[in-house]
Amino acid sequence: MDFRHKYYPEVEFGGFTDIDGTVAFFGRVNSLLKPEFVVLDVGCGRGALQDEMIDYKKELVILKGKVSKVIGIDVDVRAIENPFLDEFQLLESANWPIEDSSVVIL
Repeated sequence: MDFRHKYYPEVEFGGFTDIDGTVAFFGRVNSLLKPEFVVLDVGCGRGALQDEMIDYKKELVILKGKVSKVIGIDVDVRAIENPFLDEFQLLESANWPIEDSSVVIL
């Protein structure tokens, strides 16, 4: 038995714990989304966890298709592999490669 099952028995019912910050955060994000939004995913990564996530968490975390565009920025060029982005911009300096007022900050 791993520690999650020992200390968080609720993981048996859905695959996540009551204190899972990812579920809480992305649940809140999803409640605020509108189809016309452009989402900026800062530190978007490669989308590597896509095969490890349970379906419920994956549905919460993947925003592509829920909004008009998901733009990802990251310092790692391999983030261009992220299948959940509509557009990728490499972050090469302190200046973000995003046009002013092109995304809404929530």
